[in-house]
Amino acid sequence: MLADGHCVPGKKGEKMNILVVDDETVQLESLKRGLKTNGYDVLEALSAEEALAMLEREGSTIDMILTDYVMPGMNGIEFLKKIREKHPSLPVVMMTAYGAKDLVINALRNRCDSFIEKPFTLEELINEIERTKFNMLQNANSHRLSELVSKFIHQMNNPLMCAMGSAQLGIENLHDGASIKRYMEKIIKAIQKIQVINKEMLDLGRAAQADFEKVKLSAVLFECLGSFGPLFKLKGISVDKDLEDDSLPVMGSVFGLEQMFNNLILNAVDAMDGMDEKLLKIRLRVKRAARKICVSLLDTGCGIPEEYLGKVFTPYFSNKESGSGLGLAVVKDVVEKHNGTINISSRPGKGTLIEVCLPLRGDDLNT
Repeated sequence: MLADGHCVPGKKGEKMNILVVDDETVQLESLKRGLKTNGYDVLEALSAEEALAMLEREGSTIDMILTDYVMPGMNGIEFLKKIREKHPSLPVVMMTAYGAKDLVINALRNRCDSFIEKPFTLEELINEIERTKFNMLQNANSHRLSELVSKFIHQMNNPLMCAMGSAQLGIENLHDGASIKRYMEKIIKAIQKIQVINKEMLDLGRAAQADFEKVKLSAVLFECLGSFGPLFKLKGISVDKDLEDDSLPVMGSVFGLEQMFNNLILNAVDAMDGMDEKLLKIRLRVKRAARKICVSLLDTGCGIPEEYLGKVFTPYFSNKESGSGLGLAVVKDVVEKHNGTINISSRPGKGTLIEVCLPLRGDDLNT
C-alpha cells in the first residue's frame, strides 16, 4: 500500500485518464486521492473483469492503466494479456509486492510497460507514471519519424529513376545534341523534385501549411508520364493514354498528387518486368453525376495474388524481393488526404487495374 498520501509539490501531472485496478478498497481510495491531487483524472475498478468492461465502454478515453498483480479471479498477468488483445499500445504499470524473476519476465513478454514494487511513496508512483508516459511518447514519436523518413526516401526513388533513365539514354545519344538537351532538362526536373522532397523532410515537426489549390489531373498525369518517358523507352513499355478533358479541377496538392501517380506508374513498370507484353493503359474520366473524377491504370504485369490484395496498402508489406512496401502506402495516404477512394483488382499473370477517384467541388460543377 502507499507509504504516504501527501501531494508531491511541483509534480502536477498533465490531464490524463488513469484507470486504477485494485481489489483492496482502502488502497484503491488512497491511490485515487493521491493521483487526483496531482492533477490526474482517475477511474477505478475492483477487479480485472470490471476494468476490461470499463475499457470497452470508455474506449480511447483511458490513457494508462495502473493495476495490482495479486487479485481474485484474474491476476495482473492474465489481465495484461487480455488488454494486449485489443489495446496493444495502451501503457500499463503493474504494482506488485513480489520481486520474482519469472513474474517480471512473464510480464515483459506480454509488453508490460513498467513495474512499481510495494510499498512505494506517492512521489515514486508519480515519477514512474511520468517516466512511463514519457517513454511511450518518445517511442511513438520515434516510430512516426522513422516511418515518415522511410516514405520520403522512397519518394526520392521516383525522380532518381527518371534521372537515371534520362542519363542512360543521353549516353546512348551523345551524337544528338537536341536529344542530349532534352534528357538534361528531364534530369534537372528530377533534381528539382528531389529538392522539394528534401524541403518536406526539413519541415518535419513544423506546422503543416495548407498547400491545396485547384489542380487539373490531366496536367499532373502528363507531367508524370513525361518524366518516366526515358524509362518507358529503356524498358520497352508502350503507354496508351486517354485523358478526357478535365476542365473541372480538383482541390489538391500538386506535390502529393504527383507522388501518388509516380508510385502507381513505377509499380506498374516493375510489375511488367519480364512479361512478353508491356502495355500501360491510363484513363481519366469526369463523372459529373457522382461528383468525382477518376483515373484508372491498367498494366499487363505479373498481377497480385488474391490473398495479398487486402494487404498491399499496409506500410512495409511487399511480395517483391527488393520492394520496400511503401509505394502503395504513400498512395493510400495521398488519396485519404484528398478525401478520395482507391480500388484495386488483379489477375495473377494477367495484370492489375487500379482506380483512384477524387471529389469535385460543387461550385465547379455548377459552372
